[in-house]
Amino acid sequence: MNFKDRSEIQLVVLDVDGVLTDGESAPFDLELFGLLADLNRRARDGEQMANRRRTPAVTVCTGRPQAYVEAVLQALHASGPGVFEGGAGLYLPEGRRIFPHPDITDLSLLRTVRRILEEEVDRDSSIYLQPGKDFTMSVFPRGNTPLEGLKERVVRLLGEKAEELELLYSASCLNILPKGIHKGKGIEFLSTWTGIPLSAMLAVGDSEVDIPMFLKAGYRAAPANATPEVKELSDYVSPFRTTEGLRDILNIFKIF
Repeated sequence: MNFKDRSEIQLVVLDVDGVLTDGESAPFDLELFGLLADLNRRARDGEQMANRRRTPAVTVCTGRPQAYVEAVLQALHASGPGVFEGGAGLYLPEGRRIFPHPDITDLSLLRTVRRILEEEVDRDSSIYLQPGKDFTMSVFPRGNTPLEGLKERVVRLLGEKAEELELLYSASCLNILPKGIHKGKGIEFLSTWTGIPLSAMLAVGDSEVDIPMFLKAGYRAAPANATPEVKELSDYVSPFRTTEGLRDILNIFKIF
């Protein structure tokens, strides 16, 4: 990896499941949250690091719903916005404001798809829909049902409607988004709002859904549990998994 431009990093953008946490129902690494919260405090205060560069802030770009992102940003003491529902929306802690991505102009298709999938969940309890989402949907396998094959199942259910949607796997579910909406669009929206160029963002992710974000960010890193495709796009791949991998990544990039 070429480290010569690390001083340009102004914002660290984290996926949640598989990076900031071990996934659904896993406990938070509160020590790590404390370290990241301190980074955000120092960034907010304009503190400089040992190499005299300004401390980067930390935020999230996740498929999780707005309410979850609100809670995570609060725990991280973040004052800047975070991206929720895989790029579909931006949440601003100040004033608790929510902005859908400007490319989302018609939610009628998503309402139809939600109804089809809710009927399937009623018929077959091996899957469920994540509650609390406004602009997208996430389908989770239940119990021992494998994640693999879930996309094909959803495509069969939706028929031609699936062609109008983005179907992307994350570490634990299948995300269904309006066509053209993905995490790459999400961090573009984040860049426009914050004024921080994409070239000054360090993205950390682990799964297929993070690839569009990696293709936009100036710096990319992944923990050891990342998919081969994500690792291939990364400037650095940690030998450690999830939260230990994130600690290692932030040390390698001289963020900690």
